[in-house]
Amino acid sequence: MQGGRLALRKFGRTSLWSKDSQCTFTVLGAEEVGKTALVVRFLTKKFLSEYSHCTSFCYERNVSVNDKILPIRITDTSGKEPYTSLKSKGLLEGADGYLIVYSVTDKRSFLKACELLKLLKKDFCEEGQTPMALIGNKDDLVHYRAVCSVEGQRVALFYPGCSFYECSAAREARNVEAAFEKFLCQVVTSKEQRRRLSTFTLLTPKIQNPRRNSAGNSTLSSWWKKNRTNPEREVRQDRTLTM
Repeated sequence: MQGGRLALRKFGRTSLWSKDSQCTFTVLGAEEVGKTALVVRFLTKKFLSEYSHCTSFCYERNVSVNDKILPIRITDTSGKEPYTSLKSKGLLEGADGYLIVYSVTDKRSFLKACELLKLLKKDFCEEGQTPMALIGNKDDLVHYRAVCSVEGQRVALFYPGCSFYECSAAREARNVEAAFEKFLCQVVTSKEQRRRLSTFTLLTPKIQNPRRNSAGNSTLSSWWKKNRTNPEREVRQDRTLTM
């Protein structure tokens, strides 16, 4: 409740989203690419150069999206934990979106991000309905860049519903906020579309196949067989009358 009160004081009379509108997304990536730095920068506008956590950690906050307060839950995974372990613990299932981070100064972290995108698409985003975002962090380290922007854009375009951003947690808060806010808008839009589709599916009456052997169709079929005209029988009657 304390987080909710703080958010209300910060955003004044901004309208609230419904309780079921909470957006949950998971942040993944290799070690030391700045996953936690990006999340903390987005939530607090502060930058800490060193982080020490070997396990996944969850953040719950209220943020402003489209002039509305949106409750979010961010799962910040540890780069030391393999994908299979995160999946078995249930840390990946049920997320409304996935944010994959790599460092533009580390080619191996980029390859790791590509592998994560492939696995997530196979396990959770096969139809492209769950948004994903590929973020290249540390773009302020121009002289150490090992992955160009075109490479990241090309990979993101390969996956439906995947956006691409480059930013730096160390440079300033605004560039990180812009990337996260755009991704959140994408997640909210996706959730609303899926909710409308689900409501439409529930309200649409199911049309039964007339060829199925239901009780009504069975009776109708028996009546039709009994009363249908037999061409051979009519021909025989005509011949009898003629003779």
